[in-house]
Amino acid sequence: MVMQDSRRSSAIGTVRGPGSPGGLVGVETPAWRTNGLVSAVLRATAVVLLLNFDQFPRLVGRGFLIAAVVLAVPLLLHEILRPATRARTMIFWTLVIFGVLAAPGILHPPETDYGRQKFLLLVTLTVFATLAVAVLRGRRDVEMFAAVFVLSGVVLAIATLNGDPQDGRADGFGSNPIWLARAIGGAFVALTWLYLQKRVAAWWAAGLAVLLGLGLLATGSRGPLLATVVALFVLVLAGFRLKIRRGRREWVGVGLMGALVAAVVALPSILPPRVYALLTDPSEELFDTARAEMREVSVPMIAEHPGGVGYGNWGDYSGMLIHNYPHNLWLELPAEAGWLVGGAFILATVVVAAGLWRASRRDPVAGFVLAVLAFNVVAVSTSGDVNAGRPLFAALALGVLVLAGATLPAGVRARARRVRTPSGRGVAG
Repeated sequence: MVMQDSRRSSAIGTVRGPGSPGGLVGVETPAWRTNGLVSAVLRATAVVLLLNFDQFPRLVGRGFLIAAVVLAVPLLLHEILRPATRARTMIFWTLVIFGVLAAPGILHPPETDYGRQKFLLLVTLTVFATLAVAVLRGRRDVEMFAAVFVLSGVVLAIATLNGDPQDGRADGFGSNPIWLARAIGGAFVALTWLYLQKRVAAWWAAGLAVLLGLGLLATGSRGPLLATVVALFVLVLAGFRLKIRRGRREWVGVGLMGALVAAVVALPSILPPRVYALLTDPSEELFDTARAEMREVSVPMIAEHPGGVGYGNWGDYSGMLIHNYPHNLWLELPAEAGWLVGGAFILATVVVAAGLWRASRRDPVAGFVLAVLAFNVVAVSTSGDVNAGRPLFAALALGVLVLAGATLPAGVRARARRVRTPSGRGVAG
């Protein structure tokens, strides 16, 4: 993958600023500078490794996790102590959210081995992975995070395509095909955003998109595939909200999405069997599967237990002993942690999403984070327990950073503060 740099030759690509011919009007597009590039790579790598380490072979994954912690701890401490930082705002709200999520487990400790392990991971690894997002200081760090995430997804896609599928589902390095599909689908969304931001040459973007798309389909996971489609739709909508002249890349993206939809409608048989079955007869997936049964038992459980049944106890109360959780975070939290905790988390997600939608008119990073948030909202609705939702928590944390103004250029932040001031002047005015 080639990142474009305004100082290099046109063979690689040029990032045009607001004043250059044919450039973006009214949006500052920062160039990739040599100074600080290493720092951006280290920060982005730490966050990506914390999110994707368990998609690699066990020994390699543990090494990635240790490396990520070693990288993230000093960077996080530096951000907390740095005077001009938005990280403290994000850290505060992250601790508030996880404090609410941890309250049921503290007041009523889990009774099962799965429940204890689940609660321990929630208050350690999941919290730390979310807090680590604070090391992304600005737009350049977020762009580098997207680039490293794409690189991770490409490696996983290659492993997926080279592996031996079981029951029509490839598992890459032996991981769960669903988690694998989430990582590849997220990389597809990140690649699309980098292309729209003119950070990746078109021919590179096309080749990597094909590779990621084939890897995603090879997993046979329908939830992450649906999440990817929804996220791309949100990304395009957010891009058209920006107060800039529409570029060729935006229209190319719309055309390709339309062509993809037309191809799937006209030739659904080109899809993997599981995806084909979902499109041709969705009633089976909605009403005749284990997940449909999980939904049916979870709703009355939530109604009968306002305070929740306790972390790790869903399987006992549902009678579905072969399943420990309902494979839907939006059912799992109200069922196990109670109405207040589940409702508070849902409300926090809606508030961050609404704020990002408003911010996407002036900040392209807000549109990207909104798309990532939409991807994970759909993904956790179809599989996984609360700790498998690490990318969702990370997206919410990144959303708080964006809403705090971390990714806006200094001049735009100053103008935004003057607009919010009733007198129409700055604070010092």
